[in-house]
Amino acid sequence: MARENSYLGLRGSRLKVAMVLLIVAPSFLLFGYNNGSTGGIATLESFVKQFPSLDTVNTEGAQKTYNARIKGVVTGSYDLGAVVGSLLCISYSDRIGRLRTTLIGLVLSIIGLALESSAFSLGQFLVGRLIVGGAIGTISSAIPVWQSECSTSAHRGAFVLLEGVCISGGITLSEWVSFGFSFSSVEAVQWRVPLVFPVILAIFVIPFIFLLPESPRWLARKGRLEEARIVLAALEDEEETSLRVQEEMAEIERSLSAVSGSLKELTRNGEERVLHRTVLAACGQMFQQMCGISAMVFYTTTIFDDLGFTGLKSRILGACLTSFQTVSSLLPLFLIDRYGRRKLFMITGTGLALSTAVLAGTGGKSQGSAGTAAVVFVFLFDFFYPMGFLGQTFLYASELAPLRHRVPITAIANATQWLCQFIVAQVTPPGTTNLGSHYWIIFAVLNATFVPLVYFFFPETSGRSLEEMDAIFRESKSVFDVVKVSRQLPRHENLSAPISDKSSGESPVEVAAWKPKYVQEENV
Repeated sequence: MARENSYLGLRGSRLKVAMVLLIVAPSFLLFGYNNGSTGGIATLESFVKQFPSLDTVNTEGAQKTYNARIKGVVTGSYDLGAVVGSLLCISYSDRIGRLRTTLIGLVLSIIGLALESSAFSLGQFLVGRLIVGGAIGTISSAIPVWQSECSTSAHRGAFVLLEGVCISGGITLSEWVSFGFSFSSVEAVQWRVPLVFPVILAIFVIPFIFLLPESPRWLARKGRLEEARIVLAALEDEEETSLRVQEEMAEIERSLSAVSGSLKELTRNGEERVLHRTVLAACGQMFQQMCGISAMVFYTTTIFDDLGFTGLKSRILGACLTSFQTVSSLLPLFLIDRYGRRKLFMITGTGLALSTAVLAGTGGKSQGSAGTAAVVFVFLFDFFYPMGFLGQTFLYASELAPLRHRVPITAIANATQWLCQFIVAQVTPPGTTNLGSHYWIIFAVLNATFVPLVYFFFPETSGRSLEEMDAIFRESKSVFDVVKVSRQLPRHENLSAPISDKSSGESPVEVAAWKPKYVQEENV
């Protein structure tokens, strides 16, 4: 019997939209806002007056170099907190559920933002950033898992990629809020209000944690099969006894019985190739940060200052840049499920490599046409980045992981992303101070290497159920053949067909093991 009054009385697509609007969107706006919160205030006179050891605008020589290192540590402390928050999800997210884990992150964010915005000493500001980072690390690990486990394979990409749009939107919001309050006559208001502003988002989300459905796959894992069936029926807008719901439940049960779930499996491959999948998920998240985006986000106004656009001009350009990225992040919503993850990864890597190469050659207090070219390619960087590296890396990590290991693999992948972000945040101030525009050569080389890595090692996950990905890795014998197997495996609706590689003359691969339980039983 369906529960018509559950989940705000919504079912099917309306329920999924409500989940996005009431939990996913504001949570990832919170994520993006805090990612960019220091970008718009870092060069304000009122901010560096309160924390003079972070001043890299009004200092020169050895003092500027020292301040750049301190600025990198303070900015990067947010990322270290996020690493810890992501890894802690391994211990409690599978115990208490995806939504309760998100609740912990939201409460921590309120505490951290209060400390950060009320700071009069650098120590308190640092502690606040660590706690906010821990909160965002927790949220960024829990919500993509929850959303991917509640989405169908046909539209999972677009639904989960909305996270990237919201991250970008949050960064844009932080830039414009900082820009607006920078005109306040009260110095403390100029930077304290922008820092505490996202508390509104956390407070908004908390009530809906108790009103919307938990992941059906987590419920099934905890043995709460009837609740899982009810949630699936609500998400699909079907009766609980319908064939579609029965098929989904059969696949979930099969996936649960396929692996033991021990965390030791993360350190070895075995039949499920868990280590292989963990490394791929972590590499995808590494792409997101080692492409150079954090250097753009954390130090937006500083970068434009280095290009010769100082003061008000740099803040306006910074706010316009993040707005442009938000608009650009809408494009992948229409491409992700049509063209797949691999193509977008490779297009993004190529575009970012070209953008950073040109920026390296034209930046550095550039004037005239060179300075204009540098600004154009900064904007092009923000056009290509959301195409494949913004929300898609969170999606890809959750799609690769087997059900029993989805939380730890996603947490490890997210921790990798935050650790890489810390490295970039740490090295960018001294890097740009000492190398100038040539600092971007590093990212040009890194982005260029991402393209062949994706081509040879990253399987396509578009259109695959989360359980079908288990089948692909079970049939892969090494890191070199997973892409080939993913191309050969029939889609769910055609699983009765054998797989064969005509070009290599290989014999057909049996697919009976890939069928859901109910299919195998009917064939018997």
